[in-house]
Amino acid sequence: MRISFSALSYRQKGLLAEALYLLVIGVLSPLAVGLQNFSFFSHTLSYVLLNILSLPALVLFYRAYLPQTIGKHRYILFVLLFPVFIAVYELNDRLAMLALLHLPFIPAEYKAAIQPAHPEQLFSLHFNEYFGYTVLVLLAATSLYVIKLLFKNQHNLSTIENEKLKLELNQLKTQLQPHFFFNTINNMYSLSLQHSPQTPKMINHLSGIMRYILYDARSEQVPLQQEIEFIKSYISLENIRHDEKDTISFITQGGTQHTKIAPLLFLPVIENTFKHALHTAIPEKWVKLVLAVYEDELVFQAVNPKVPESKMQDENRGGIGLANLRKRLQLLYAGRHELAIHDEAHTFTVILTIRLTHD
Repeated sequence: MRISFSALSYRQKGLLAEALYLLVIGVLSPLAVGLQNFSFFSHTLSYVLLNILSLPALVLFYRAYLPQTIGKHRYILFVLLFPVFIAVYELNDRLAMLALLHLPFIPAEYKAAIQPAHPEQLFSLHFNEYFGYTVLVLLAATSLYVIKLLFKNQHNLSTIENEKLKLELNQLKTQLQPHFFFNTINNMYSLSLQHSPQTPKMINHLSGIMRYILYDARSEQVPLQQEIEFIKSYISLENIRHDEKDTISFITQGGTQHTKIAPLLFLPVIENTFKHALHTAIPEKWVKLVLAVYEDELVFQAVNPKVPESKMQDENRGGIGLANLRKRLQLLYAGRHELAIHDEAHTFTVILTIRLTHD
């Protein structure tokens, strides 16, 4: 199972960086030094163990000392406490040596080599560690702390961006819902003026559609099959206004059962199609809708007859729908969608293509 580094949380990234740092400082680096300087491999392993036992002071440095000083912009406190930390670092080193002197499996020759450092003198002013090496180790620990901060800042920035994205998407969705209901209620009002017996049926269809829009469509994604059922209900609602049963054709193809999509994504295109092809006094009234899923690609196509320019009225009133769709597509499927509009001599075609991802 492959795990992407970008899929890790900022805490997991920080722990991974910390583990690599400790591996290099505590094992790999002393192992390389030991192999070059010791004749016996057992002495090299003893040196590695000594460095591992010295790691607690380094962990204290980047987990407590730096966050409480540099991390809180207490630079004077950092300078004042630095000698104290060096003393703690040296104390940790002496305790590590003492531990090795009392371990039975450490070679006697290696014990004899570290004995002149007098690790039992815990509070001696003599420093056993080379200052240059100590500085390098602490600089590496500081780099680790900075890296962990960068991971955290990246996470915070990503969280802010996601919250901003959700707010913008919710705003677009709230724009869409009143627009849809406004058009539908207008249709119901027209039928009620005609005392049409279809009015109760239309109200029943509308209640189901309202339930989907107000509750189910709150999710970031819904099953495509659920969106298809919503489209069919909307078509049934529209068909009530027309005598011809084959005015609206809706065909689905491919594996729609196992796909998820952002809710209400196709509604602006369908509304726009109905507005121009069905609500206008033109000789031919027909709409063809096709929704197909082919492996990792979804295609939605809407075709309707071209409205003569002499009969086009109040075009800008419905513009909010397609403008809304373009914004949502850019936010939800940036780099993974294509919205093509073909304005031909006798037909008007909208084709929306989305590349799907399978999590």
